Amino acid sequence: MMAFFVGLGLMCASALMYEIVLTRLLSVICWYYLAFVSVSMAMFGMTAGALLVQLRAAWFEGSQVRRRMAQAAFAMAVSMPIVLVIMFAIPLDISFALQTVGSFLVFCFFISIPFFFAGIVVCLSLTKTQAPIGRVYFADLTGAAAGCFGSLVLMSLIDGPSAVMVISGLVFLSASFYADFAGEQAFRKRCVIWAAVLAVLAGLNATTIHGIQPIWSKGKLDPRTDILYETWNPISRVRVVAPKMEARFVAPQAPLVWREVVYIDIDNDAATGIYRYQGDLRDVDFLESEVHSLGARIRAGGSAAIIGVGGGRDVMSCALFGFHRIVGIEINPAIADVFSRRMAWYSGFEKIPNFELHTDEGRSYLTRSHEKFDLIAATVVDTWAATAAGAMALTENSLYSLDGWRVFYDHLNPGGVIAFSRWNHKPDFHETTRLFSLAYATLLSEGVKDPEKHLAMIGQLELATLLTSNQPFSPQDLEKIKTTAKNLDFQILYLPGEELGMPQLQPVLQAHSLQDLAALRSRDYFDLSPPTDASPYFFSFVRFHAIPGILRIPGVDWRALLPLLNLGIFMFAALILVAVTILWPARRWSRLHQGSGRAPSGAILYFIGIGLGFMLAEMGMMQQLSIFLGQPVYSLAVVLAGLILFAGLGSLASDRIPLNSALKSRAPALVSALVLVVYSLLVLPAIHAAVAGVLWQRIVVSLAMVAPCGFIMGFCFPVGMRWVSELGQEGNLPWMWALNGAASVLASFLAMAISTETTIRACVLTGAACYALGGLLLTGRSKSQVAEAEMAGSAKSAS
Repeated sequence: MMAFFVGLGLMCASALMYEIVLTRLLSVICWYYLAFVSVSMAMFGMTAGALLVQLRAAWFEGSQVRRRMAQAAFAMAVSMPIVLVIMFAIPLDISFALQTVGSFLVFCFFISIPFFFAGIVVCLSLTKTQAPIGRVYFADLTGAAAGCFGSLVLMSLIDGPSAVMVISGLVFLSASFYADFAGEQAFRKRCVIWAAVLAVLAGLNATTIHGIQPIWSKGKLDPRTDILYETWNPISRVRVVAPKMEARFVAPQAPLVWREVVYIDIDNDAATGIYRYQGDLRDVDFLESEVHSLGARIRAGGSAAIIGVGGGRDVMSCALFGFHRIVGIEINPAIADVFSRRMAWYSGFEKIPNFELHTDEGRSYLTRSHEKFDLIAATVVDTWAATAAGAMALTENSLYSLDGWRVFYDHLNPGGVIAFSRWNHKPDFHETTRLFSLAYATLLSEGVKDPEKHLAMIGQLELATLLTSNQPFSPQDLEKIKTTAKNLDFQILYLPGEELGMPQLQPVLQAHSLQDLAALRSRDYFDLSPPTDASPYFFSFVRFHAIPGILRIPGVDWRALLPLLNLGIFMFAALILVAVTILWPARRWSRLHQGSGRAPSGAILYFIGIGLGFMLAEMGMMQQLSIFLGQPVYSLAVVLAGLILFAGLGSLASDRIPLNSALKSRAPALVSALVLVVYSLLVLPAIHAAVAGVLWQRIVVSLAMVAPCGFIMGFCFPVGMRWVSELGQEGNLPWMWALNGAASVLASFLAMAISTETTIRACVLTGAACYALGGLLLTGRSKSQVAEAEMAGSAKSAS
């Protein structure tokens, strides 16, 4: 029996590892906000696999069960590297042709195949073996939880594609244990051999940059040329490309200067350049002529905190202006490793005077620090060091929220400056306008009476730098900014006492309160309100309800709609898959087995409600806690581990509830709704209170918030299934299972829409409402069923 438990543990661990690694792969081949598709497709595949066990029971009976578990595990292991190659060969991008939907549909279908086989194995393990259910659940839950955290370790050691091969090898080992449990020793040996083969292939693939790797990324072919170095970690793929000469601006009438630069590429989207520096600041003095150095220019000789060191442009700028202390904060350890170790001979960072480096998330570091600075700077940086040319439009971000900026503001010396630079793309200037709104809101929230005197925004080509000070800019500051702008041909977009150079800022300047700024959310087609931790989508300028109006704007750049179009097409593809592979087969089976009668509408609504509720709550937790943990992959792993573990424990404990009344069957859903309401009210105060903790402490706090929700939500599904059986509706159980799984799959897309249209709290509260409605609408017993139950009880007592 030990072979069975080990096989189950490995299977559950591998399924969760694949799901989390898949999010990393999706972040490379498409946009970050689509990484959540792995959660949806995992739910889809697992549901379809479990449903097959229910609908084709004759295939999984008696002595066949053990063999089928081994076969399904083997099929999952074989499918993973095949799916990997197919997934990398499908370009995902928007074209206004029907084939776009086909591409997304094929993509979703293939990535769900390994989860389909996992669903078969797990369902058989839980329902068709004679093992003690408590021990089965223990192996299931501990394996899944270990897989969540094991995926982070695996991605720290090896690249994403090779990680999938390692996971495939683990699934082959799982199949070997299931084969041993089935008494098929020849099959077991073959599985072990294949596990070793996959381990070798993973090792070989990890040693070359020309092995199995994504060839389509962000809708473009990746030629994989001129690569000096490439590495993966849980939060990014970082690549260093061959050096090249680049012309840099010095002054309007001066000739361009040529400097050698090595670019660091992040996930085939963002790039940051390292300029060769050997200790002579004259090699990088052209940085003085760039607008991002304006904050360092007006606070020369002070102390600085640089959020997102990247290639070191802001660090070098501070060194050029004689800062006596420069603290660099870089969240990505792979980037820090490039410039501080692998390319140290080129970057010369150890030669920068008064510089120290911290590998940490900027907001968390500053919250822990008691130090104050004359300058806090960030240039075209966010939590994932990616630019926002549509890439991050649905991704939550802790740096660009009112709560985060108040942390920065609190760490300024008197007269200190926050200098953030962002792209200032024509014709809409959404990024810089919203950044200005965020800074304006920060000043209002700090009680500043005349915030317009504390702000300046200066542009250079398509980049703009916003300066925000905790004191009004002095006449000397204003004169220095004007003189610099004149000498270097910068554009004055906003400066106190000067004519407004960017009319898009006018609605912000007219605001007199935070409520006025919040109203900018719906004032126009584009959301220019200041983001908060409750709705931290700085790059999400477009709301679903505004799409028709935007399309009517002459000459509008439709690429602004790409995030929502991608989301909508993925959801449509998932809907087709769910309808064809889950809903239709389950409904057809139920109609052929009508001995149980027509499924009660209350039961149908209950299982749809708890399916929607669970996924809405899960996605809301992932989004909110990614602000706290600093990376979505950490949030994904922690929330999945916490919910799976404690929901499983709740499912196990649910067997102790006697279902002798409709109230008891409704209680878990109603209590789940209450617990989710309490969670939604407490989560932001809790994470704000604990944000100064190091990563492991924040993980513990996150698990403590997730655990009670998961435990009580875990009661709802098994209690509902038992209650449907109590009603004499056993023939409709597969239909209930299908409805629950389908609702969960589609709810992940719905969660993104609710969160971005409103707030993350609204997403969780919608989940709570689904639980409450499901509980209230759950079908009760009819009088005849009550009488039959009483007669059965009397007969049992008499016997």
